[in-house]
Amino acid sequence: MRTLNAPERMPDLEFQVDREHSGVRLLGCFTFLFSSIFSYFVVSSLFSNGGLLAVGAALAIAVALTYLSDYLAKQYWPSNRVIQFVDDMIQLSKGEQLQGAIDGGATVNLLMWHFEAKRHPRVPKGWYVVANALEQDGEMIVSYSIASPTDFEALPLSRLSVKYQKKKRKKGEQQNLREAGVQRRIAQAEFHRGELGAELTLDDYHAYLDYLADTYTSWMPKDK
Repeated sequence: MRTLNAPERMPDLEFQVDREHSGVRLLGCFTFLFSSIFSYFVVSSLFSNGGLLAVGAALAIAVALTYLSDYLAKQYWPSNRVIQFVDDMIQLSKGEQLQGAIDGGATVNLLMWHFEAKRHPRVPKGWYVVANALEQDGEMIVSYSIASPTDFEALPLSRLSVKYQKKKRKKGEQQNLREAGVQRRIAQAEFHRGELGAELTLDDYHAYLDYLADTYTSWMPKDK
């Protein structure tokens, strides 16, 4: 396990990641469950013949309390994971544990991809998971966000994003070697995203790409 050294100065820029972490989602489930039960008994005690009214009122109260708890949890219960820019170093860390480090002053390979998020409870139908990986000497930092098709088109460097082909090609179906190589790299980066990927809000993801483009002009492609 790698640990962070005590910083000599404050980071130039820092992004909080995983705002909707597992603890926030679990809190939302428990809030809805217990608040709906409690609200039902309270409403039923006030209206003895409430019936469906008590059920409807309890569900409405539970939804409102769940929304409130979700909002407050995202504001005051951080995941403790951040992406930091310190001098030329780009670091992904969780508390004192370093989960990825890229030297922005050296050569960095940028990989960008996207795919439609299907059967995902938090993502509207037709929206994309948009992701990028910074690769250097076997090290990788993967960040991602969720975007509508319109928002995806407005992202910096969206023209360079490759569509990830999750399904295996049919037997006999041809694929050129370059495309196959890119898809293999994306598959490896996608596995890393599942393990240590850093989810950003869409606004932060946009700002993150903008900062990379403005700061590391030697290896970041130009937007146009």
